[in-house]
Amino acid sequence: MRTHQQFTLGGVIRRTTLCLLGAAAPLAHASTFTTLAIPTFNSDMRTFSGGAVYAPLYPSTQTWNGTPFQFAEDGSGNTVFARGVLDIPVGVFGVTQAFTIINSGFGAAGANNGSVEFFGTSSYYKVDLIQGINIRDHFDNVFNNSIDGINALPALVSAGPQNARLDEQIYTLPASFANDTLTTIRFTGLDLGNAGIPFIAAATVSIAAVVPEPGTYALMLAGLAGVGLVVRRRSAG
Repeated sequence: MRTHQQFTLGGVIRRTTLCLLGAAAPLAHASTFTTLAIPTFNSDMRTFSGGAVYAPLYPSTQTWNGTPFQFAEDGSGNTVFARGVLDIPVGVFGVTQAFTIINSGFGAAGANNGSVEFFGTSSYYKVDLIQGINIRDHFDNVFNNSIDGINALPALVSAGPQNARLDEQIYTLPASFANDTLTTIRFTGLDLGNAGIPFIAAATVSIAAVVPEPGTYALMLAGLAGVGLVVRRRSAG
């Protein structure tokens, strides 16, 4: 006697999909960016040495090294915050990396020009701004012209020597921030005269989102095609 086995198409698809996901290729990581609004400006970098190259940035969103940055000005025409302490509101959960556009007027290699601090609900992280590592003079001339290419990368670079430029700082936050809300980024800029006067122009944060590799989709499609064949065979039987 032949026994009839009951099944539904939905049940077969669900079971097959779970099996395919279990055997799928490794997951990839993509970043979701949030550009932040700088709450206070007190200087206009368009008036700095070579500052005419910055004029097209206002207002705009620029993407450098794969990171978007928002540039704005206040009612007085100021475009950056220089000297002093500035708290930037964030309010984003699960931040894994942060990025800033910070340079200085003047600068001496090795000088500590201040810091960038990250405050979570229960997490904290601090990075010092060290000339020659992650900060340098925005104007290519006689002061510090070096960054390490790891903690900071060139962002906006005008052609030729003795021209203005902007750099992107990269911060990888401690693992605790992945399960926390980043509430505030604090920029502290120390006025050290010829050893450096830092300013911040923009800030962005990112969350690492897990997405399937392209091979995973192909595997799922092939599996679902097989489900259709099984359904047709069982229906014929």
